[in-house]
Amino acid sequence: MKKVFFLIFFVVSLSLQMSCGDKSQRYFWSPYDGLNWTQVNYCDAEFHTHPGLGDEQYDPHQTVDRYHAEGYKILTLAGHDYHIPTEQIGSIYPWTQLESIYYKIKDVPNPGEDNKTYGEIANEPYQNRDPIELDMVSVEGCEVSGPHHIVSLFSSFSEGAETEAETFEAISELGGFAYFAHPGRYVERWGITEYWYADFYKRFDMLLGQSIYNREDSHPGDRAFFDKVAYLLGYERPIWLFGEDDMHTEGTLGWNRNVILIENFKPGSLHPDIPDGSAPDVKKALKTGKFYLWKPSEKYNKRTFNITNISSRYDRIELMFDHPDLIKEVRWVTYNPGNKESVVFHTGNVIKLKNVPAYAKFLRAEIEGEAGTIYTQPFYIIQ
Repeated sequence: MKKVFFLIFFVVSLSLQMSCGDKSQRYFWSPYDGLNWTQVNYCDAEFHTHPGLGDEQYDPHQTVDRYHAEGYKILTLAGHDYHIPTEQIGSIYPWTQLESIYYKIKDVPNPGEDNKTYGEIANEPYQNRDPIELDMVSVEGCEVSGPHHIVSLFSSFSEGAETEAETFEAISELGGFAYFAHPGRYVERWGITEYWYADFYKRFDMLLGQSIYNREDSHPGDRAFFDKVAYLLGYERPIWLFGEDDMHTEGTLGWNRNVILIENFKPGSLHPDIPDGSAPDVKKALKTGKFYLWKPSEKYNKRTFNITNISSRYDRIELMFDHPDLIKEVRWVTYNPGNKESVVFHTGNVIKLKNVPAYAKFLRAEIEGEAGTIYTQPFYIIQ
């Protein structure tokens, strides 16, 4: 099962792309194939927020309010697993029951906060929020905080585990997804290599990718490290890049926007008491890589330009924009196994296969403007 989804996805995509020319050697594969760009809504998402169960600034409803005020459409209240009293609740979800969650836990001591009760920790009693009224999609999740921190999505798992494998197995059994949070922390502290990450990607199909930006930029090596892992895996196991606010206070809010490309967005949730809306489409987009990262040059900067189409065929990719005049540079990046570094090998909105180095297994675009930079997902090279 772990490779069936990607195998089917690649076969269908290739049959659409490889419609002309010599296909005997190398070909581009784009995760954005199949999008109806004329119907796309650009939905900013944040999956790594901490909603006031410990030393965080904002209560859960206040966290929702702040991200809503900043224009985000998709949000996860991903409390640390060790802050979630699992005997009383499974997660901070659904938003329509936040008041009930508060009264279930208000008298429960939090061992991680000197046994203060959750009521003492809170700024005020939690208030319900309705994603339908807010025109948002709410995603259930948690930050599983050990050994390696992992963001769990579309899952109620919050009990923690002794190993990463146990965490992934538990999330998978619940039908959820996950990605690696701030990998640079563990590369720097523990000396973990790209081979360690690649092994988990090969074993767990529900593992989506890893963050390349945490907060403003907690680990500047995370972009290059992502490229190392993507190179090692190649097209046989695509992975996706994320940005994450890892929001504990206002100072870390608004630094990252994962732009989910949804056709005809509708608010909703996968909770049975709330209409689905576009929640299933969000889940599918995350699985298939139909999103990109907007990284503001200054906190709170919203997108000033979008990708409006990606025209891809087996030997050529062209990026199109709604405001090309606001773009300073389009850079194409890959990983060079010779010098073991990420390299910019081409600039411009069009890339042809003949201009891609022979050693490349993928390429991704960085589209820089004054207000921020778009980071596309990898375009893989099948060879």
